[in-house]
Amino acid sequence: MQCTPRDANSQTLRRFSADLLAILRAYHTRFPEEAIRHETLLAQLAAGEDVSIRSNMRGHVTTSATILNARRDKVLLIHHRIFRNWLPPGGHYESPGSLWDSAVRETSEETGVRIIAPHPWTVEFGLPVDVDTHPIPARPEKDEGPHVHHDFRFLAVASDDDVLVADLSEVTAARWTPVDELHTSPDERVRALHGKLARLGIFAG
Repeated sequence: MQCTPRDANSQTLRRFSADLLAILRAYHTRFPEEAIRHETLLAQLAAGEDVSIRSNMRGHVTTSATILNARRDKVLLIHHRIFRNWLPPGGHYESPGSLWDSAVRETSEETGVRIIAPHPWTVEFGLPVDVDTHPIPARPEKDEGPHVHHDFRFLAVASDDDVLVADLSEVTAARWTPVDELHTSPDERVRALHGKLARLGIFAG
């Protein structure tokens, strides 16, 4: 029997949903206190929703990368056009490919950095270092109402010697920033990420 496009799409959705559940189970084993943060995403997966598509306003998947230099004293950030804050690079997940691949692709597109490797923590655990669900305001210019992002945030390393080439259609600038500046970011999620990475002993010193 020949597989129809509809069958193929259904199989892709089931596979993606199963992969997300496996990641979340492993993540909650590592960080059990954070399970409450992902109730909406888990409910969507249980209901069979496609959280890989941007049109799902209840919530869809994004990926980002927190990239440190070799000395672990700087982090790569982009200045977001919409939120007007310095944030880790990232964007919407696009199939096919893994969440890690998506985070690397988005980072390369926004910053020009091409050689990105998983951080030793990522190699050891094979997980995002954080999974953050947060609301996004309406964007009338893109015909989007208020919605939710489920951001899978990966930890990576890259050379801070490479020339940064910001994609000005997506961001206003890219730069390497001292990691301590994350602690004083005006963005609450960035400050929380700094706190988590500090607790994990990721930073130098």
